[in-house]
Amino acid sequence: MKKDEEKKIITRGKKIKTRRELFEKKELFHKQMAKMPFERKIGVLIHLQEITSNIRPSSKKKQVVWKIISKS
Repeated sequence: MKKDEEKKIITRGKKIKTRRELFEKKELFHKQMAKMPFERKIGVLIHLQEITSNIRPSSKKKQVVWKIISKS
């Protein structure tokens, strides 16, 4: 086991974890996101676009927020 893997990290939630634990959780998160249905992924993307458009409304570039049009 490498020394770096055992270094302690304080997370945003004020929890203390080793680097190994942190990267294992990150890997699990990415695997779960990969299993998410495509439609849900697009919904998350649109939500993130809305957040950024509210954070930087005065940006020189126009912020793009996709709109979903359902087929009836």
